[in-house]
Amino acid sequence: MALPITSLPIPQSTVRYLSSRNVVYLSDLLKTLPWLDSYNEESVILQMEELNLPEVHRRLLTDFLINHLHQTAFQAPQIGKKLVPIITFSSSLDSLLCGGIFPNEIVEFLGEPGSGTSQLCMQLAVDCSIPEMFGGRACKSLLIDCNGDTCNIRLKQMAKATLTHLNLIARSAEEKDITSKLTVDELLSKVYTARCTNYTQLIALINTVSKDCNYGAIIIDALATHFRHEFEDMRQRTNIIAEFSNKLHKLCIDAPVSLIIVNQVRMDGEGSIQPCLGESWSHTATRRIFLRRVSTDVYSATIMKGKRSGETANFRISSRGIRDCPAH
Repeated sequence: MALPITSLPIPQSTVRYLSSRNVVYLSDLLKTLPWLDSYNEESVILQMEELNLPEVHRRLLTDFLINHLHQTAFQAPQIGKKLVPIITFSSSLDSLLCGGIFPNEIVEFLGEPGSGTSQLCMQLAVDCSIPEMFGGRACKSLLIDCNGDTCNIRLKQMAKATLTHLNLIARSAEEKDITSKLTVDELLSKVYTARCTNYTQLIALINTVSKDCNYGAIIIDALATHFRHEFEDMRQRTNIIAEFSNKLHKLCIDAPVSLIIVNQVRMDGEGSIQPCLGESWSHTATRRIFLRRVSTDVYSATIMKGKRSGETANFRISSRGIRDCPAH
């Protein structure tokens, strides 16, 4: 099925510009790009620069192609569907993430204890349940808890705040009808949680899910918990992590799922903060974001890998969940 450009997560101004030049489907644009069968990021950037497009549209399309059509997304079975991101409920953080977290990508969040990683995981799990009418994915999520940090009371608190927000923004009769029937329990019915107390349980769970994945998002909090301390043989650990990384990539290829992974950090010999699990693991994620606490309820996110590398956005963790910092 041809994918119309109106279904892409790009601004309407870019859609109108492309339409005025007879680009109606994604395939119309890809016909001009010979790197389709041999994808790499550098060639995407170079060949997009060769197209006669205004800077703003070229940049947005380049971001989209790199971040959200990586590897087999071009020929995936779900290509006829709109690529709907999972939002965070912070517009500044969503903007940093080019709209949110999309299907067929692996996103890694890093941070020290107290940096907001577990709160973000719970928020993303709840946000998967947002109805399509309100721009959500309306899908099931699986939150895999390796630390024991998932709190059902907090999930319910976030779901209640989400429902309140949907009621506030409902305008049409159809939207109001949906929110009038929607309940907190219904939102949470799409959020599945699993507790893994060692790495073998985690691998077994991913193996089971991979056989017939019907989740829109799989969230692992935090992957390094078991891999950091359960091995004496580092060579064995490296091999198991590499095999696990391959399983995650295959899962992303076979199903329209977003993989969201929390990793821990450590201090190196020079006193610098570094991600755990070594160099080989660092190539797993499409995007890597470092979280840190700035003040009592303000946190920052910095892109360490991926488009917009080095850029930072601030967000707040309130009683309602992840939100924007108040304007001053």
